[in-house]
Amino acid sequence: MSKKNKDIEVRIEETQKKINGETITINTLMIGKKEIGQVVPQDSKKFAVVIDNRNEATVKTLDEAIEYIIRQWNLND
Repeated sequence: MSKKNKDIEVRIEETQKKINGETITINTLMIGKKEIGQVVPQDSKKFAVVIDNRNEATVKTLDEAIEYIIRQWNLND
C-alpha cells in the first residue's frame, strides 16, 4: 500500500532584527506554528541558513536557502 502525498503549507515571515547595530530582515519559514528554519542575509549576496539555532549552510540565493531548509525538514520529519 502506498502513502498518499499531502500538501503542506509553508509560510515565509519577514522580521526585523538588530545585529551588530544594523537592522536586518530575516526570513523565517513556518509550517503551521512550527518554525523550521531562518534565512539571514550576509554580505555580498550570500545567505546563511539557520536551523535549530545552528548555522547549517551558506548559499548564494534566497531560493537556494528556502529549498535547503525544506529539504532538511523533509529528511528529518
